[in-house]
Amino acid sequence: MAALTAFVAVGAGAFWYIQSGSGDGGSTEATFANDRKKPGAFPDAASTGVRDGVSLRAYDGPCTIEDSGYVIDSRDVRCPLVIKASDVVIRNSKVTGTVKVEGRENSLLIEDSDIDGGEAYLHTVGFENVTVLRSDLKGGQSGVNCYYNCLVQDSYLHDPFVPEGEDWHLNAFLSNGGKNIKLIGNTLACNRPTNAAGGGCTSNASIFGDLGPNSDYTIEGNLFVASDEMSYCFYGGHDPNKKYGTQAERIVIKDNVFQRGSTGKCASFGAVTSYNVAGTGNVWQNNKWDDGKPFDSPAQ
Repeated sequence: MAALTAFVAVGAGAFWYIQSGSGDGGSTEATFANDRKKPGAFPDAASTGVRDGVSLRAYDGPCTIEDSGYVIDSRDVRCPLVIKASDVVIRNSKVTGTVKVEGRENSLLIEDSDIDGGEAYLHTVGFENVTVLRSDLKGGQSGVNCYYNCLVQDSYLHDPFVPEGEDWHLNAFLSNGGKNIKLIGNTLACNRPTNAAGGGCTSNASIFGDLGPNSDYTIEGNLFVASDEMSYCFYGGHDPNKKYGTQAERIVIKDNVFQRGSTGKCASFGAVTSYNVAGTGNVWQNNKWDDGKPFDSPAQ
């Protein structure tokens, strides 16, 4: 049975899903849920990445992919990948290097894979028309940087990198201006200690209006991991000091869990900043602390 991918619009957003079927009109089934995750738990190293029992073969294909529908399955990839084609799939594979999509017409699905950006002064996965399912992303400046049309679900984003002597700003997820972005059911952990040069973690998830407006985000059911060396656990996109900092609309934040950590407020200065609850279409709903208490307002 062949595995098919499809790109579908849902509401204001759009994303990839996988179908199991023959491609000849037979039955199909969308696969999103992380079936390795214990009920009520959040993704971790055991429930994401390459599935148990998969034998990885050395990858001898191109590092710049220009063929639409290209599939990397059960491979050990030892180079950065540049995606210049549509419908590309990375499945049950390990990639040592960054992965980026170039061009609005191109697209990528990553599922059940380990992506390690290592020590690159780059983002581990980016930048548009990207779906990440049940995957383990680490290294680089951030796990995912997206500016258009991304879904990250049931995945573990952690351990970005900064060398000694450099003041890089790190995030598990980052957008400097974006649209149609969904973070659903992930563990977001910017857990790199601050170095002597001041390089370290800004946030687990940051939305900034540096390069463009921000709209149509759904950030739902994630775990924001605490760190006393991180500035805030979440930046919400509203900052009048940035060029597009007042253009943050339809930013929906719901059903997330924020760890209190050693500071009692998730990060060094607080859990949330730069989120405008009165912004057009913005929603703050049913978020909680990890002790079960309601997180009723981003001003807490």
